[in-house]
Amino acid sequence: MKAAPGAQLPVKDVFGRDGFIARLWRALETNSVRMEAERRVGKTSILHKMAAEPLPGWDPVSLDLEQVHSAAEFAEMVCENVHQRLVGWKKQGKRLLHFLGLLGGAEVGPIKFPPKKDRSENYWKTLLTTTIEDLVEQQAASDKRVVFLFDEMPWMLAAIAKREGEQTAMEVLDTLRTLRQSATTGQGFRMVLCGSIGLHHILGSLRQQGYKNEPVNDMTLVEVPPLEPSVAAGLAAGLLEGDGVAADEAAPSLIADRTGGYPYYVQWVVYELRLDGQPANADNIDRVMKKLLTAPHDPCDIRHFRSRIDGYYPKAEKFVLAVLDHAARASAPLSQAELINVAKSAGDTDDEQIRELLRLMALDHYLGRDTDGRYTFRNTLLRQWWILDRGLN
Repeated sequence: MKAAPGAQLPVKDVFGRDGFIARLWRALETNSVRMEAERRVGKTSILHKMAAEPLPGWDPVSLDLEQVHSAAEFAEMVCENVHQRLVGWKKQGKRLLHFLGLLGGAEVGPIKFPPKKDRSENYWKTLLTTTIEDLVEQQAASDKRVVFLFDEMPWMLAAIAKREGEQTAMEVLDTLRTLRQSATTGQGFRMVLCGSIGLHHILGSLRQQGYKNEPVNDMTLVEVPPLEPSVAAGLAAGLLEGDGVAADEAAPSLIADRTGGYPYYVQWVVYELRLDGQPANADNIDRVMKKLLTAPHDPCDIRHFRSRIDGYYPKAEKFVLAVLDHAARASAPLSQAELINVAKSAGDTDDEQIRELLRLMALDHYLGRDTDGRYTFRNTLLRQWWILDRGLN
């Protein structure tokens, strides 16, 4: 096992996620899953491992939706992958092939989609629906269970809203929910929906345009946590050994502590030590961490957590920054009342608006909230960077 921060890891090197993945498979037995994950926590590696090592009887279809910009592109991508599965099972999707045949597409052989001028008004919706209906019917006959692993679904929805309008983005969400709830397809249609942008931001934007539905409240919500300290230390130890980096006995635990258990940062620290040809001891680990937190070129793009605030919280940036500055300085958990007063001191006078901001900041992994309703700066590594970058020390 070698450190390769940012690279797609070999499946065998996806470390410490077996228990979490087993939980996902158990959830999928009865329901689709919405997987929430912060950047750098390893969600894509989890999806790759699920696709490469499915449980017996499952057939994952892994789709990266970041480059999909229209509802038709999405429906056609799903259709192509379903068609490949059906061919492999020696089955045919009679509904979707008949529908495409009516529009001038091929009814036999490779899938051929009609040009835009020949598409019906509800082309993408009919294509997606007939595709899933055929899939559910044929997978039951073939004793298979397909699960769609939809990575970066929020990016796709944002792109569709921008190019085709919010109404179309709403209809994509509603169509997927209808397929999950349908008496015909609901028991056989499974999906894992995830992305590095919180879906709640996309839904909030759509609701400003009049969207009233709750399109994912039927899905099981699962959050990808950082690695537990002992597991992160095990990852660090394996990387140090694989990269041939001499290490003090305490080095793996120190790396785990400094990085907060985020696999990407564990990888990055070991990678830097290997490039520098330096042993893993307290002094060198601290030196590498200082580089991660203070280097002008921002090697791990931590500034993203600051730059996205303007887009995530339009017209509320000043209040969000005030709350985060206060939380970063705090040595103990903070009550909601204290943070409301902090936001008010920055000019926000609406208590309910502040409570909603605090809720969103927790969803976006800036703040953590304990069982007593008190808040902390959630990510210890990000907190260190925030203090340095904002000059709060």
